[in-house]
Amino acid sequence: MRDPVRIDRILDKLRRVWELDKDMRFGQLTYMLFWKMPQTKRVTVNLESGRDATLQSMIDPFYVEDDVFEAFLDQMIADHRL
Repeated sequence: MRDPVRIDRILDKLRRVWELDKDMRFGQLTYMLFWKMPQTKRVTVNLESGRDATLQSMIDPFYVEDDVFEAFLDQMIADHRL
């Protein structure tokens, strides 16, 4: 079982990072953070079929472990001296 104490710890760090850009929506924030993480799986999807097919690069953060995400937040906090 994952440590339930991690929730408040990660949320506090996420708040500190979010305060760098208070105008950013929550979805934008989380997407941007996962996009920057090298551990996030990148997928390419075909949005349409046939001649008008459009390939779109997307992210799949489903398998990013909390400790990896927390370490990434720690690095962002250190980089911005928060």
